[in-house]
Amino acid sequence: EKELLRLTNPDDIVVESSYRGPHIQGPITRKIFVDLIEAFQKGQILHEKYVCEILHQGRTILKSLPNFNHIDLANLKHVFIVGDLHGQLQDLLHIFNSNGLPTIDNAYVFNGDFVDRGNNSVEVILILILALILYPSSVFLNRGNHEDIMVTVRYGFHNEVNRKYRVSNRKAPLLDLFKDVFSWLPLYSYVDAGKAKLIIMHGGISDRINLKKLNNLPRNRYVSIEVPPESKQGGKRLTEEEDLEYHQIQDLFWSDPDPKGRKGCRPNDDRKMACFFGSDVTNAFIKKYNLSMIIRSHQVKQDGYEYAHDGRLLTVFSASNYCGGNNWGAVVRWDFNEEEPWIISFKTEAVDLDKVSFNKKVTLFEDPAYHSLIEKILSNKSQLLQEFEKADKTKSERLPLTTWSDIMTIVLILDLPWLTLRTRLVQEDGKGIIYRSMFDDFVISNPKFQMQNAGIMEDLYYYKDMLLALFNLIDYNHSGFISRNEFADIIRLLLADENENGVNDKVSNIVNDEYIEELSSAMDFDKNGKIDFNEFLESFRIVNVKSQQRQSHSKQSTPSSSSSPLKSSIYANGKKGK
Repeated sequence: EKELLRLTNPDDIVVESSYRGPHIQGPITRKIFVDLIEAFQKGQILHEKYVCEILHQGRTILKSLPNFNHIDLANLKHVFIVGDLHGQLQDLLHIFNSNGLPTIDNAYVFNGDFVDRGNNSVEVILILILALILYPSSVFLNRGNHEDIMVTVRYGFHNEVNRKYRVSNRKAPLLDLFKDVFSWLPLYSYVDAGKAKLIIMHGGISDRINLKKLNNLPRNRYVSIEVPPESKQGGKRLTEEEDLEYHQIQDLFWSDPDPKGRKGCRPNDDRKMACFFGSDVTNAFIKKYNLSMIIRSHQVKQDGYEYAHDGRLLTVFSASNYCGGNNWGAVVRWDFNEEEPWIISFKTEAVDLDKVSFNKKVTLFEDPAYHSLIEKILSNKSQLLQEFEKADKTKSERLPLTTWSDIMTIVLILDLPWLTLRTRLVQEDGKGIIYRSMFDDFVISNPKFQMQNAGIMEDLYYYKDMLLALFNLIDYNHSGFISRNEFADIIRLLLADENENGVNDKVSNIVNDEYIEELSSAMDFDKNGKIDFNEFLESFRIVNVKSQQRQSHSKQSTPSSSSSPLKSSIYANGKKGK
């Protein structure tokens, strides 16, 4: 380890004055992350000093992790599962453009084979490790069979690193650092999705895999899966227990479902290692570990994904047009308490990297964390304005920065770095924060709900989760509809609860039967006395007002109904379930 640090210590590496690529100053930030993605998009090569900084920081995190990633969607709400990328930067950028960059609540599992065959393996693995450094609780990396120094010699990554970072006539020291980082990657991921329990590994399973043993073995011993390590007892001959341990890891990274539909396990003739496994092996494994599905990668599929073994085994492959072919890539999204995944297929059609859109402003709004914050602000608009105006003694429509920050914290009950976030939320001048400008860009919209009273829209959006829970209680036969009278009862029940607890001043807006009748009538879209409440909730969206104004001469299209406005765009070409 000391020798590795000596050879790759970033403090000892000088950045030449002739270097024209991106620089990293200070700790890794989201801005650095986006700037580096854009630099890679333009074909720039990151200096060896900065590569070493990223890899050493990533290595420190990886060394602290257990042998498997435990992912709880009760906290993260959803996760995207990405299959083989194989150095195809354009596919990774497409995935981020379509589904949002990783954030604390936009989680990703990258299921191995980040490198080899593609031309940008270095850039792909650096982006993934940067994401891990920024969001270690929502970015998860599984090792694949190509994160193996012996494999990379044959399939391109070794040569790519030497081509970009070779020193004189000797191999790049970076190869030793990559080799070590690969050995610390977790072996698999387990996802608790509420109603579903998933296991995600790169290759597959066998009848000899024992998760308890895998969870406790020293994974970094296996620098290569093609060549077994030396025995802990000394010498090259492994003990029986060590040999079983080695072959379990090999099966995890290299196995495939049996292409002939045979039962049991047998040697994998195609790969000359690991095994083919049948549906009976899958079923036994799922039963033993109380799982709902196995998700794996490792094999190119024409549609980017493929179900097998009665829908209990799902292969996802994310490198489109792989090795000059014409296959689609795919990404899996699994939401909390869903029993089936969304599958999003795509094809980049070998687009030039400099033509891939990665607009920072668009990305910011598509960022789920930012989008959630805008939702929170808009659903508390009345109360925020009330507090701003109360504090604005001079009626200047401006507030001192600290006053604005304090009100944001108190009303939203969010202790965020508002002083830092203000440039993305509100305008200011020399006299202070122009607090009304916070509501200039975005409004809550629901095309199915036609009312002049914007306050009613805000109230409904604010209470939508509670309204849905009460709706489901009343809709005892799960028809998806309730009567207008039942909806009025929901509102009265909500009012009674809020007034009793004195929780929120918002209830003062909902004060009488006339208001409730107006609301019920507006909710009855077809005027048949029934309210399709789910349809109403699912058609809510946050609208970018300025963007709409720019497009005022073109017809506005409304995405198809889905569980969120972001989902509408993400799943435009997606497929649900099996």
